[in-house]
Amino acid sequence: MRSLKYWFTAFFIIFFAFPSHEATAGEENTTMEVKLKNYLGNRTSVNITANADYRTSGGDIFIHAGENLTLKLESAKLAVYKGSKKTESYASFKVMPVKPDASLSINGRPYQGSFSFIAEDGYIRPINHVYMEDYLKGVVPLEMPALWHPEALKAQAIAARTYAFRHQSTIIDDTVSYQVYGGDAGHYRTDSAIEQTKGMIIKHDGEIIEAFFSSSNGGMTESNSNVWSSGNPLAYLSIKEDVYDPKTNWEITLDKKQIDLSKIDLSKPEEWWTSVEEKDKTVVPKLKVWLKNNGYAKKDIKITEIPLLTFTGEKTGGRVTKGSIQLNFYVRDLVDDRGKLLQQTVKLTNVAASKIRGMVGREVMKSYLVDHSSSGPSKISIEGSGYGHGVGLSQFGAKNRAEAGQSYQDILGFYYPDTTLEKEYGSGAGSKTNLVVKAETNSVNMKVKMDHLNDEVGITYSLKEDVVVTLTIRDGKGKALATPVRDQTMKKGTHSAVWNTKAISNGTYEAEISAMDRSGKEGLATTAIKISKDTLAPEITDVNTSGDYSTEKANITYTINENAKVTVEIKNSKGKVVGILSERQLNKGRQSATWDFKNMSNGMFKVTISAKGESDNQKTISTKIPIRKTTGIVTASELYIKENRNASSETVGNLYRDQSVTILAQQDEWFKVKKGNQIGYVLKKHVKK
Repeated sequence: MRSLKYWFTAFFIIFFAFPSHEATAGEENTTMEVKLKNYLGNRTSVNITANADYRTSGGDIFIHAGENLTLKLESAKLAVYKGSKKTESYASFKVMPVKPDASLSINGRPYQGSFSFIAEDGYIRPINHVYMEDYLKGVVPLEMPALWHPEALKAQAIAARTYAFRHQSTIIDDTVSYQVYGGDAGHYRTDSAIEQTKGMIIKHDGEIIEAFFSSSNGGMTESNSNVWSSGNPLAYLSIKEDVYDPKTNWEITLDKKQIDLSKIDLSKPEEWWTSVEEKDKTVVPKLKVWLKNNGYAKKDIKITEIPLLTFTGEKTGGRVTKGSIQLNFYVRDLVDDRGKLLQQTVKLTNVAASKIRGMVGREVMKSYLVDHSSSGPSKISIEGSGYGHGVGLSQFGAKNRAEAGQSYQDILGFYYPDTTLEKEYGSGAGSKTNLVVKAETNSVNMKVKMDHLNDEVGITYSLKEDVVVTLTIRDGKGKALATPVRDQTMKKGTHSAVWNTKAISNGTYEAEISAMDRSGKEGLATTAIKISKDTLAPEITDVNTSGDYSTEKANITYTINENAKVTVEIKNSKGKVVGILSERQLNKGRQSATWDFKNMSNGMFKVTISAKGESDNQKTISTKIPIRKTTGIVTASELYIKENRNASSETVGNLYRDQSVTILAQQDEWFKVKKGNQIGYVLKKHVKK
């Protein structure tokens, strides 16, 4: 009887460990263990809601359908609360659904499968035990847009399943470190792609492959050994041109001089520190974060120069491996014995390119495929293509291949050549299909760039082999207007041409390139060119300025009638720039900027707003804003200026009877005052307005 009871308990645990949906032979053990980090984050308290009953491994009902529980981490244990009542504490525990297709919501997001809950690094960490196919339904729509072509979705589903199988023996997480997983968050189109490829994985010589994938390879696939130096080159992850990848372009442009120090007194940072900002608003904030994480925590930093940013060490595929950078900057409280700011410098030379990319931002430097870089007297420019590491499947390349008529087998055959597609379970389990690179037609990539100032259109195009090229410009009716390139033999690589548009009216035109190889095979590419000659500068209207002396900030609002690069400057009566409030691209419509004038003296200030449109025409207008702060007279024989609104705080200055001070603000029983360079707090009873 005892052995029968033991057998029944074991059967119960196994039977209820996962939903009993229609698992086929070989599928029962295809489960994933996924730590929930991405959506959940690090929490010491989580809410749990079930849409059906869940049991513990001992068979007891843990949570009923529709019931809500709260888990709290208390003294390294998991405390379970029903409402405000604590019911139990565990070091760790497991729960399993009673019925198939049940879901458990954690902080509002539903998940299928069973769960283990543990305490990890001071946080509650759920681990989702989920069937492979259900896991993929939470992965594929987060890795590839569900509205893309079905064949691309199938290729992504198989790559994701293969990647998961490769890591099935370990506990993974739901972040980009593995594959992004959103739980029971499927989409009917990606669900269909997963179901149609059920059980399919990719193998090479009988082994499950490393099915890496990235957003865009920039037109050139990469070897795994060039990206991850610890691994040996894998035959199915080779370097080759990918003419279907759209070559996602990115660019970094930086001013070497971020702050002009020629008119700044480094001995008096209080006069300019809050009103002067760096020119760049994209990369510089990320560099500051890096500095604060590397020796300058909680410091107020101004980066004045970026004299060096380069990448070197190109591998066979054109991707860089090394980089160098130099930052010159000041820290608000690092001064010499005379109170003058001390310049700080950080210089990294020939470090891993990944380190530099991490500093400037992965969303800024989207890949290591650097196409062009330059460093002039005042500017640094770096141009590249691709988004991600470029190894294996390109998601955008797969999309374009599918739209060109390729099947998911064709797509996988290109990105993982000389591999085999094998079905591990499901209908037709055991079948194998060899994946081979399908011969491709001659293709050409093309892009255009408008030059409004010179009335020209620049056309660049890349060729994958030596061909005879003809470039034709046609109007909306298909009539040929110009032939910038006619029957010219071009070498493999990137070329450019110019179309003069001085005599061309506004409208939409088409550039068509024909590329003919030696065998007579022709590749065609077309792209639309929209000509819109704009001779008018942006209009700046409805300008309004208002100041708030309680916050010591002024608000400048205005309207622009088109998208434009806008600069808003504040100048004092001597014409010196005391604030740059905006220097960036803005969309048309109502805009605003805020000026902090707490360190400014009374006077009339000039607000200048400049807007440069897409046609490089510029409009500048000016208005004035008066600053008239309240003046007070000291009534005490001697009055200490305090750093904070506290009599025991540090004294930062002294005032004497009958001296006048500028009252910046009133806070409780204190005035915030300014006398020369001294700013602090005094009791208001000692100052008469």
